[in-house]
Amino acid sequence: MKNITILAAGLLATVSVFASPLTVNSNTTVNAGTFESKTAAYDAGFALADSLQEMDNSQLSEQLALWAYTRTSNIEVAKPEVKVVEVANSRDNIQYRAEVNVDYRFKTVESN
Repeated sequence: MKNITILAAGLLATVSVFASPLTVNSNTTVNAGTFESKTAAYDAGFALADSLQEMDNSQLSEQLALWAYTRTSNIEVAKPEVKVVEVANSRDNIQYRAEVNVDYRFKTVESN
């Protein structure tokens, strides 16, 4: 029994060495869609920016594509910026793409 306790304590100490807490700061651009008018593009961009502020950790993890990280938590989104870009498929077809630039940070576990 004493050996099992020592083994468990050693294993716990080893696991803590291989998994250390880490705070990640990053940014990304989220596409809110392409629209016929600049006003509609801005409206969609700000709607997406507002929804990012209201999402829970699970939703943010999916939206920001954090699937590569182990156990993300405490995801915080800084004030997103909306940018509208003119795009044209042809000379007569100018549309407006809404892009939301997002700075964010979160906690994860670094595995060695």
